[in-house]
Parts: sequence; structure tokens; C-alpha cells
Amino acid sequence: MKNDFKNLQIIFLGLLLGQIAFAVVANFMITDIAITDTGALIYLVPAVIIVGIVAGNYIFNLNLKKTISKETSLEEKFGEYRKNAIVRWAMMEMGNLLAIVAAIIEGKTLYFALFAIGLIFFSMTRPNIIDFSKQFNLPVDQENKFK
Repeated sequence: MKNDFKNLQIIFLGLLLGQIAFAVVANFMITDIAITDTGALIYLVPAVIIVGIVAGNYIFNLNLKKTISKETSLEEKFGEYRKNAIVRWAMMEMGNLLAIVAAIIEGKTLYFALFAIGLIFFSMTRPNIIDFSKQFNLPVDQENKFK
């Protein structure tokens, strides 16, 4: 079980670093002349970021509450945690990637500030044993299997 948790943390780190790498590359691609300035993206990007954060966390918590049962094995609990964590990350990453694309399209670095806000919320969802244990009210002996 310890390796399963490490693997989930590696997936999280890969998603986090992928977003940061894309932002760095996009920063070099921005020119003073915008490809297009729709005006709508300034409203759309923050809305997508907020919806991604709220909906991702809501779905994560809702699905985990459905699986809390004393009969559920530790492996099944972790499988649900992993699945829902990846869905939450995908929803949050959607807004972050849109912010970077908007920065490239409109040539405005303001979108990187929105990306940074989204990235902060994304980084707060890093998987850890304490969070997993609290979600499922694990007894100490089951929690120790991850350490």
C-alpha cells in the first residue's frame, strides 16, 4: 500500500510540473501583438478556474462519502480515493490550462496571475496519508500500512 500512495503522489507531481512547464514555455511564446483579443476570455478564464475548483472538490467529497463503509476494504477505499483525486485534478487543471492558452492567444500576462491562483489551489490537493485517513476515518493499524 505504501507504494500505491507514492505512485499517486508521483502522478500529482507530474501533473503539477506539466502545468508549470507549459506556463514557462507559453511565457516565451507571448508577443506584444495579440493573435486575437476576444474580450470574452477575461470573464471565461476565472469562471472556468472557479468552477473547476468548486466542482472538483464537490465531486471528490461527494463520491468519497458514498464509499465510506466499514465493510469496504482498505484497497477499495484507496482505489476510490485515487480515482476521485485524479478526477478532481483534471477538473482543476482544465482552468489552469485555459488560462495559459488565453495568455498565448491574447498576449496578456494577466492570465498568468489567474493561472498562479489556480495552481495554488491545485497544489493544496496534494495527496497525503493524513487526508486519506481523515476521509475514511481509518483506525491507526490501517493508517500504519501506508507508512
